[in-house]
Amino acid sequence: MKLLTKPAFCHYHFSSQCRLMALATLFLTILCQLATAQLTITGNIANKNRQPLPYIAVSIRQGKSLIATTISDSTGHYRFQNIQKGAYHLLISHSSYKDSSIPVHLWADTTINLHLDNEKMLQKVEVTGKKPLIQMDLDRLRFNVTGTELVVGNNIWDVIEKTPLVTTSSDGGIRISGTSGVAVYINNKKKVLSGTALKSYLSSMPADNLEAIEVITTPSSKYDAEGGGGILNIVTKKKKEDGLDGSISLTDRQTATNSQSANVFFNNRSGKWDLYSSSYLVNRRRKPESDHNVYFQQPGNEIPLSRRITADGLNRSLSAGANLGIDYQFNKDHIAGLIMDYSGNDDRKRRNAGSHDHYAGYDSLSHSENTDKLNSHTYSLNLNYEGRLDTHGKKLNIDFDALNYTSRNTSLSRTNALDAATYDPLYISDYFRSSAPQHVKNQSFKADFHWPLSSGVNIDFGIRSSFSQIDNDLVFENYVGGNSWAKDFSRSNLFSYDENINASYVQLNQKINGTWAYQIGTRLENTIAKGYLEGEKVVNRNYVNVFPTGYLKYTTSGKKTYTLAVSSRITRPGYWDVNPFRTYTTNKAYFEGNPFLSPSKYYREELSHSLNAGKGSYIFQLAASQTLNEIYALPFEDSAGVVINKKTNYGNKYSYSGAVIYYNQLKKWWQLSATVLTGYIVSKGKYSSNISIDNRSFLLSFSTNQTFTISKKQRLTGNLIANNTFPFTIVNTRVGNRLDTELRIRKSAGAFSFTLSATDLFRSNKDVYRVQAGDLLLKQHYYNDTRSLAFILSYNFGKSTVKKKRDRDTEFENIKSRII
Repeated sequence: MKLLTKPAFCHYHFSSQCRLMALATLFLTILCQLATAQLTITGNIANKNRQPLPYIAVSIRQGKSLIATTISDSTGHYRFQNIQKGAYHLLISHSSYKDSSIPVHLWADTTINLHLDNEKMLQKVEVTGKKPLIQMDLDRLRFNVTGTELVVGNNIWDVIEKTPLVTTSSDGGIRISGTSGVAVYINNKKKVLSGTALKSYLSSMPADNLEAIEVITTPSSKYDAEGGGGILNIVTKKKKEDGLDGSISLTDRQTATNSQSANVFFNNRSGKWDLYSSSYLVNRRRKPESDHNVYFQQPGNEIPLSRRITADGLNRSLSAGANLGIDYQFNKDHIAGLIMDYSGNDDRKRRNAGSHDHYAGYDSLSHSENTDKLNSHTYSLNLNYEGRLDTHGKKLNIDFDALNYTSRNTSLSRTNALDAATYDPLYISDYFRSSAPQHVKNQSFKADFHWPLSSGVNIDFGIRSSFSQIDNDLVFENYVGGNSWAKDFSRSNLFSYDENINASYVQLNQKINGTWAYQIGTRLENTIAKGYLEGEKVVNRNYVNVFPTGYLKYTTSGKKTYTLAVSSRITRPGYWDVNPFRTYTTNKAYFEGNPFLSPSKYYREELSHSLNAGKGSYIFQLAASQTLNEIYALPFEDSAGVVINKKTNYGNKYSYSGAVIYYNQLKKWWQLSATVLTGYIVSKGKYSSNISIDNRSFLLSFSTNQTFTISKKQRLTGNLIANNTFPFTIVNTRVGNRLDTELRIRKSAGAFSFTLSATDLFRSNKDVYRVQAGDLLLKQHYYNDTRSLAFILSYNFGKSTVKKKRDRDTEFENIKSRII
């Protein structure tokens, strides 16, 4: 007898509503679903030639008690309904076949397909268990999507949008439990890009081969310690057939301007060779708007009572990327390969800003025109060996990576003083340009070893070493007339930064029995960083950090789980954050890098509880986190009333949160998912010598996602997605209400799918801030042109059963995450 297990799921889609009536209805639905589940066993009976066998007697027993008996119909189908959870035996009886008994541990709706032969012998049993759509593993939340309609005609980005605890933005941002800085992995291999490049990459990969999305809020010691936002791990199914498969996707999006994107993905496996590649091209245009009001508590001759800056502009981003990978399998135990990767960006921003300064008795007006250009190229190479060393499961992975990144950031700013009565230009008050080329080089090596000590006990350990060199040459020039420019030595600088990170980790996990499991580990990292400003050493750090992690899981007989997890992480400043380059909005407001930034440490403690009741799945999560020496962008005021925004280590943040996740198949045509996240945030610290921070705030957000099957026959579906975050305070910034919405209609036809998407339906996806910083009070409004209408065309070609490319934890992805 051979057992084949295939999970099958209900269709799921993640959307959001914010009306109180809808929320009340949701909670009433949750309460109604908490009743004891009545489960179903179904299946088909066939002979060895897969022909259906009618009139086969099938019984179900629990101990010595006969629970129910049925007979397969003319198509070989049988069915048991209203069965309680528990341990049973399925009995098969017919005069032409051997009587058989199959043990069944029933904890969810289950399909058992039976294959019999003519010699009164059970040939094969295929058990299809219905895994819960949402389940808690030892160190992660697992969103099981394989076999659901959610993956049909979609790409991986579409599925991420509907994953519990995860929120996304139209520009490619990802948050877990409201926290940014998320690392994306594929099959436990890091694939970190950012923004639209990340979204384009994941959108180029069809979801048909997707098994699950794993949300890791407390990463273990095996993962790199960088980043406090958690990990999103994409798990794909593994198949072995040779052949070609791939997909093509085209998108046209209309906001205030028109944007386009194209993605191509293919994978060709032949014998011992595997060749794979993905590429994308994105032309994104936006017309952002902003309105800043600044109030000065101590005005003077050069400092006004208040200042208002209104700005609009045009942002254009042309992004292109491609990778090519080759794997060679020496035998079933050893494989080697390489990945060559390129990504490039050509970003241009044009900004018009008007500044109105109000003094006691008179006003001063000015108009600024700013043009920023950023052109960047990234080349990277990964060499990898993966081997199974013995029959007991010992595995070794070795990676070598090299990366080269170059960028050129240029800016031109011209400010005219205006007549307060006529708004006519009077004279040029400020005119300058700047150039800030950056060059990053990195080489790294890492090795990971997996060692099964005994049944249920495993140990993992590994090492990593990384070397980075960063050079920034900032040149400011003032206009002196004609075609002449003079270097401004007070604002120009040459900054270089060298960093060496060496790390090792060890991790032990054991499944003691069906009830208890645990995992403990620790990661040791040594960082040596040196920074030179105009040849003088201004950064000299050599520090060692220890990052312990631990997990304890308890599972009841009813498959309810309780998990306790603790982890520790580090957030290092990005390479651009330590570059003292300035980006001007007007001549009286600019952003500046900070070469003196220190890394911040992040600790998280979490208790989770999961259960499945009927068609509904529930997860309850309580967490506490501490961010020490947090990096945050804060405003400063200089003696001339210029407002400077700079990232700094202001102090510590403490967060306490709770989350409830719910999923249900309300009707055959209607799926509902909802997440409620609430928290209490405390920020304490000081910056700029005399500005203290002591803030406390509540956080509340609702997310729901609904999928409607409009016509199953026509493969027509509709989706409604909404995420609402109510006002809260973080550090010294009051963040206003933000509602993000999307309505989507999808039509699938063979290998083609057509999607019509409308986002930000109410033009409510805005950033509204109120910042209190010492004697400064700032009120800021940003709108990034996110209301859009898009048409997406996708086509899948080749064999969908081809084994996907091997995804590897390439070290150059760690470096990319700090460049961008």
